Amino acid sequence: MKKLLFILVIILSFNCKAQEPVFSQYYFNPIYLNPALAGIDNNFRIFMNGRNQWGKVPSSFNTNSVAFDTWENNTNTALSFMYSTGVEGEGFLRTNNFFAGGAYRLFDVFPSPVAWQFGFQYQNIAKQIDWSRLVFSDELDPYLGDIYTSNFIAPLGNSYNTSNLALGTVLTYHIKRGAKSRRFHLPIDLDVEMGLAVHNFIRRSNGFINDIVDNNRKYTLHGSMLWPFKGNLSGAIKHSAVYVNQGLLSTLQVGIAEAWLYPLHLGLFYRQQMTTLDTDLDKYESVYFIFGYQHVFERNNLGLTFSYSRDFTVSELSASTSGTNEISIIIESIEGGIFSGLLRAKRHQKKKYRSIPCYSKFNTRGGLSNMKF
Repeated sequence: MKKLLFILVIILSFNCKAQEPVFSQYYFNPIYLNPALAGIDNNFRIFMNGRNQWGKVPSSFNTNSVAFDTWENNTNTALSFMYSTGVEGEGFLRTNNFFAGGAYRLFDVFPSPVAWQFGFQYQNIAKQIDWSRLVFSDELDPYLGDIYTSNFIAPLGNSYNTSNLALGTVLTYHIKRGAKSRRFHLPIDLDVEMGLAVHNFIRRSNGFINDIVDNNRKYTLHGSMLWPFKGNLSGAIKHSAVYVNQGLLSTLQVGIAEAWLYPLHLGLFYRQQMTTLDTDLDKYESVYFIFGYQHVFERNNLGLTFSYSRDFTVSELSASTSGTNEISIIIESIEGGIFSGLLRAKRHQKKKYRSIPCYSKFNTRGGLSNMKF
């Protein structure tokens, strides 16, 4: 009966709205979040993310992605590539995305505390559906369930392919301990980041049957504050937030607190729906936790991070969904892009060096790192 009611609710909805997947570990999937975040750490990175949402629901939602980005200081640019695939429902709707993009940075010449990046991303989107697995309202009996044959005539095509563009910008600012602010000397170190991205920038059709329905632009606004600290334990505390709006649907995710205590990463987060739909009466969605482990291979100039998050649904769906599980694996260099070795000689001929005087997660002793490249 739960499955039947779930199908009826979807079918009988006159206005269907949808939002692209939202990852719990949003800053561990930066290329998906904002194309301008490519190369933001002055290194190369490989991200592998897997999300299993609502395992108890017969038609669960699974999304997986693999991304790569690299920074090249010699040209002050970054490259990024990403592939993601998602399955919605019992295997009858699949979405495959391929993204390729780049980013350019301004205002990062040492000792400037400001770095400003602009990014773009080409999006190729392919969707495929299995019409034979869909259930329509004329197939359902109020008491016996799915017993009739539908009059629906399946279209000739079961897939479509389209392309689009994403744009983004990110501004970072480092406040150094002891710096003057009017009459005061700041007693803390603080890294501040603000970003804005627009996906599906070009309004294009995304329907299987007709060209009437256009894809909605996805607007993403994100920000974070990171506080390095020293003492018996060295590390950092981070607060962050992401707001995503697409059509009438909006999602707010807040990183209440993240703690980086090498080699551990712990976090407490909250997610809320902020839709403008009158029928959405329960907008408090979930509370979730992140547990991560990092190991630094200093001799090999590499860092490995494994992170797991568990979402606990706090809405009325809590008893029927079983929450969400997400896993992230990150392989990245401690410093330098993937082509830095090939261009090292050319780079040293220049008098211009770039540096980001901010907290380094690869500094196992904690504190700040002034890294020149």
